[in-house]
Amino acid sequence: MPTRLTLARFLPYRANRLAQGISDSLSRIYMERFGISVPEWRVLVTLAEYPELRASQITGLTAMDKVRVSRAVAGLTRRDLLQRRPCEEDSRAAWLSLTPSGRALYRRIEPEVLAWEADFLEPLSQGQRAQLFELLDTLDQRLQALEAQTAD
Repeated sequence: MPTRLTLARFLPYRANRLAQGISDSLSRIYMERFGISVPEWRVLVTLAEYPELRASQITGLTAMDKVRVSRAVAGLTRRDLLQRRPCEEDSRAAWLSLTPSGRALYRRIEPEVLAWEADFLEPLSQGQRAQLFELLDTLDQRLQALEAQTAD
Protein backbone atom coordinates (compact mmCIF):
# COMPACT_ATOMS: atom_id res chain seq x y z
CA MET A 1 0.00 0.00 0.00
CA PRO A 2 1.26 3.47 -0.77
CA THR A 3 2.26 5.63 2.18
CA ARG A 4 1.53 8.92 0.40
CA LEU A 5 -1.73 10.01 -1.18
CA THR A 6 -1.69 10.78 -4.88
CA LEU A 7 -4.96 11.28 -6.72
CA ALA A 8 -3.82 9.24 -9.72
CA ARG A 9 -3.52 6.18 -7.44
CA PHE A 10 -6.42 6.92 -5.04
CA LEU A 11 -9.27 4.54 -5.88
CA PRO A 12 -12.19 6.77 -4.78
CA TYR A 13 -10.92 9.59 -7.01
CA ARG A 14 -10.19 7.33 -9.99
CA ALA A 15 -13.51 5.49 -9.72
CA ASN A 16 -15.46 8.74 -9.40
CA ARG A 17 -13.65 10.33 -12.32
CA LEU A 18 -14.20 7.29 -14.52
CA ALA A 19 -17.86 7.00 -13.50
CA GLN A 20 -18.46 10.68 -14.23
CA GLY A 21 -16.73 10.41 -17.59
CA ILE A 22 -18.77 7.35 -18.52
CA SER A 23 -22.00 9.02 -17.43
CA ASP A 24 -21.20 12.21 -19.37
CA SER A 25 -20.30 10.34 -22.54
CA LEU A 26 -23.23 7.95 -22.39
CA SER A 27 -25.70 10.67 -21.48
CA ARG A 28 -25.14 12.32 -24.85
CA ILE A 29 -27.16 9.48 -26.37
CA TYR A 30 -30.27 9.90 -24.28
CA MET A 31 -29.95 13.63 -23.59
CA GLU A 32 -29.18 14.95 -27.06
CA ARG A 33 -31.11 12.42 -29.11
CA PHE A 34 -34.06 11.76 -26.82
CA GLY A 35 -34.23 14.72 -24.39
CA ILE A 36 -33.90 12.53 -21.27
CA SER A 37 -31.80 13.75 -18.32
CA VAL A 38 -29.43 11.46 -16.42
CA PRO A 39 -31.86 11.02 -13.48
CA GLU A 40 -34.77 10.45 -15.86
CA TRP A 41 -32.70 7.83 -17.72
CA ARG A 42 -31.93 6.03 -14.47
CA VAL A 43 -35.61 5.96 -13.51
CA LEU A 44 -36.60 4.86 -17.03
CA VAL A 45 -34.10 2.00 -17.16
CA THR A 46 -34.92 0.93 -13.59
CA LEU A 47 -38.63 0.71 -14.42
CA ALA A 48 -37.81 -1.19 -17.61
CA GLU A 49 -36.05 -3.77 -15.43
CA TYR A 50 -38.52 -3.73 -12.53
CA PRO A 51 -41.93 -3.02 -14.07
CA GLU A 52 -43.54 -1.45 -10.99
CA LEU A 53 -41.82 0.26 -8.08
CA ARG A 54 -42.36 3.00 -5.52
CA ALA A 55 -40.12 6.07 -5.68
CA SER A 56 -38.38 4.98 -2.47
CA GLN A 57 -37.41 1.70 -4.13
CA ILE A 58 -36.05 3.55 -7.15
CA THR A 59 -34.02 5.72 -4.77
CA GLY A 60 -32.42 2.61 -3.30
CA LEU A 61 -31.79 0.90 -6.63
CA THR A 62 -30.27 3.94 -8.33
CA ALA A 63 -28.41 5.48 -5.37
CA MET A 64 -30.01 8.82 -6.22
CA ASP A 65 -31.45 11.04 -3.51
CA LYS A 66 -35.21 11.46 -3.06
CA VAL A 67 -35.27 14.91 -4.63
CA ARG A 68 -33.57 13.78 -7.86
CA VAL A 69 -35.89 10.78 -8.13
CA SER A 70 -38.94 12.95 -7.44
CA ARG A 71 -37.96 15.46 -10.13
CA ALA A 72 -37.19 12.69 -12.62
CA VAL A 73 -40.54 11.02 -11.91
CA ALA A 74 -42.35 14.34 -12.35
CA GLY A 75 -40.59 15.01 -15.66
CA LEU A 76 -41.30 11.56 -17.03
CA THR A 77 -44.92 11.78 -15.87
CA ARG A 78 -45.39 15.16 -17.59
CA ARG A 79 -44.12 13.61 -20.83
CA ASP A 80 -46.49 10.64 -20.47
CA LEU A 81 -43.58 8.21 -20.16
CA LEU A 82 -44.45 7.12 -16.63
CA GLN A 83 -47.72 6.49 -14.83
CA ARG A 84 -48.70 6.39 -11.18
CA ARG A 85 -51.04 4.01 -9.40
CA PRO A 86 -52.11 4.53 -5.78
CA CYS A 87 -50.30 2.42 -3.23
CA GLU A 88 -52.83 0.79 -0.93
CA GLU A 89 -50.21 0.06 1.76
CA ASP A 90 -49.04 3.69 1.99
CA SER A 91 -51.35 6.53 0.97
CA ARG A 92 -48.35 8.87 0.62
CA ALA A 93 -46.69 6.62 -1.98
CA ALA A 94 -47.59 5.54 -5.49
CA TRP A 95 -46.66 2.61 -7.68
CA LEU A 96 -44.76 3.80 -10.73
CA SER A 97 -44.53 2.09 -14.10
CA LEU A 98 -43.69 2.96 -17.67
CA THR A 99 -46.48 3.86 -20.03
CA PRO A 100 -46.54 2.29 -23.49
CA SER A 101 -44.77 5.46 -24.70
CA GLY A 102 -42.15 5.05 -21.98
CA ARG A 103 -41.52 1.43 -22.92
CA ALA A 104 -41.29 2.39 -26.60
CA LEU A 105 -38.77 5.13 -25.81
CA TYR A 106 -36.72 2.71 -23.72
CA ARG A 107 -36.69 0.18 -26.57
CA ARG A 108 -35.36 2.91 -28.90
CA ILE A 109 -32.58 3.95 -26.51
CA GLU A 110 -31.55 0.48 -25.27
CA PRO A 111 -29.72 -0.71 -28.42
CA GLU A 112 -27.80 2.56 -28.63
CA VAL A 113 -26.55 2.46 -25.05
CA LEU A 114 -25.67 -1.23 -25.37
CA ALA A 115 -23.68 -0.44 -28.53
CA TRP A 116 -21.93 2.39 -26.66
CA GLU A 117 -21.06 0.00 -23.82
CA ALA A 118 -19.73 -2.63 -26.26
CA ASP A 119 -17.56 0.01 -27.94
CA PHE A 120 -16.29 1.26 -24.58
CA LEU A 121 -15.40 -2.25 -23.40
CA GLU A 122 -13.89 -3.25 -26.77
CA PRO A 123 -10.24 -3.08 -25.57
CA LEU A 124 -10.98 -5.73 -22.92
CA SER A 125 -11.11 -9.45 -23.67
CA GLN A 126 -14.18 -11.44 -22.63
CA GLY A 127 -12.18 -12.76 -19.67
CA GLN A 128 -11.15 -9.27 -18.62
CA ARG A 129 -14.77 -8.09 -18.86
CA ALA A 130 -15.91 -10.96 -16.65
CA GLN A 131 -13.10 -10.23 -14.20
CA LEU A 132 -13.97 -6.52 -14.16
CA PHE A 133 -17.55 -7.24 -13.14
CA GLU A 134 -16.42 -9.81 -10.56
CA LEU A 135 -14.08 -7.20 -9.06
CA LEU A 136 -16.84 -4.59 -9.02
CA ASP A 137 -19.15 -7.07 -7.27
CA THR A 138 -16.42 -7.82 -4.71
CA LEU A 139 -15.87 -4.12 -4.02
CA ASP A 140 -19.64 -3.52 -3.77
CA GLN A 141 -19.89 -6.28 -1.17
CA ARG A 142 -16.91 -4.93 0.74
CA LEU A 143 -18.41 -1.44 0.78
CA GLN A 144 -21.67 -2.82 2.18
CA ALA A 145 -19.73 -4.67 4.88
CA LEU A 146 -17.79 -1.52 5.83
CA GLU A 147 -21.00 0.51 5.94
CA ALA A 148 -22.60 -2.13 8.18
CA GLN A 149 -19.60 -1.96 10.54
CA THR A 150 -19.88 1.83 10.68
CA ALA A 151 -23.61 1.63 11.42
CA ASP A 152 -23.02 -0.60 14.46
